[in-house]
Amino acid sequence: MRVFVLAAASLAVLAGCGALGGKSDKQALVDTCVEKGEGEATCTCVADALEKNLSPELFKKVAQAAGRDKQDMVEYMSGLPVEDLLAFSAVTNDLEVCGNAAATGG
Repeated sequence: MRVFVLAAASLAVLAGCGALGGKSDKQALVDTCVEKGEGEATCTCVADALEKNLSPELFKKVAQAAGRDKQDMVEYMSGLPVEDLLAFSAVTNDLEVCGNAAATGG
């Protein structure tokens, strides 16, 4: 459950803005995150963590949902198959590092 909440929260930070055009999936996530008020370094860290730890297919689905379709991420995450939810457990430590760096200004 903690993984689900952490993943949903991090994706909610990334969710949000409109037309992202032909940008890469990673850039779409970063831009959306920045537009939601997070620092660019934090947003890049989160996008890097997702890209590094998720399969290319799942990363693309998340980028589509969070960056392009503006889906509610809690709803989106609740609809994922168990295998995809488990994949987010690999992201947890990296997301925690991103959050700690943002909190300490580093």
